Amino acid sequence: MELNIYQEEARKTIQKNASDEDLKGIVPFLGIIGEVGSVVTQLKIKLKDGDSYTAFNARLAEELGDVLWYLATIATENGLFLDEVAQKNLEKVFDRFLVDSSSEYKDFDLNHPENERFPDEFEIEFVSFEEGDKKKLKIIDKRDNSMIGDPLTDNTYEDDGYRFHDIFHYGYLAVLGWSPVIRKLLGKKRKSKPDIDENEDGARAQITEELVSLFIYHHALDHDLLKYSESVDSGVIKAVQNLTSKTEVKECSGKQWELAILNSYKMYNSLRANNGGRILVSKKNRSLIYLGKN
Repeated sequence: MELNIYQEEARKTIQKNASDEDLKGIVPFLGIIGEVGSVVTQLKIKLKDGDSYTAFNARLAEELGDVLWYLATIATENGLFLDEVAQKNLEKVFDRFLVDSSSEYKDFDLNHPENERFPDEFEIEFVSFEEGDKKKLKIIDKRDNSMIGDPLTDNTYEDDGYRFHDIFHYGYLAVLGWSPVIRKLLGKKRKSKPDIDENEDGARAQITEELVSLFIYHHALDHDLLKYSESVDSGVIKAVQNLTSKTEVKECSGKQWELAILNSYKMYNSLRANNGGRILVSKKNRSLIYLGKN
């Protein structure tokens, strides 16, 4: 049965029993909470009785049907259509968990001059040094041994290793093909198209990227800097997508963001453990690779 047909048939059975008119719209929300509890109860019985609970599938189907009825009722009473809800949900979960093939990646440098494009692949080196009593870091472009940007510190009272955080930006570059921060540092701003230069490569986009990096970092602090993580909380991914929804990187999927974050933190932890090292930034392979120290 199609969802829209089910919803229309279920609509005929909606009861308006609440004495208070204001409560009628609340009852289905309360009802679905109770039915979800009934679904969980079936699991409890199954765990307790094991294979001897031969009615499990039938009872579970019945309880799931009741949940579906309440879903349909809530949708109907709020002007929504289950088939549209289902379609949008599939788009959401596909974006979050499946969109990762090379054909799905957006090339933000397409149709721009060669001198405005990110390199397909290049090597950088994170070199630690001390100046006075302060730990610092410089990043070297191994193509010509020039320094990229200014020396970095943790910008905090404690030594927490945040001076290595530029690796996050290189991770966005490698996996997503996007980084206004690195585009500026490498002199790759797309000045041939003034609107792109201002709106995608300008200060606001750079600030947004720094905000995203700091937001993810504070989440990572509560998860051992993602050292043992094979996934990123979907709430974090959604928040990042919301923060970047006004930029070109909105074209990237949740799955692609997850890969960028995990790859970047793998490199970040390697850099911290070794107090620096060489990194291959490979946009063509959509990854960062730690090459060790000289």
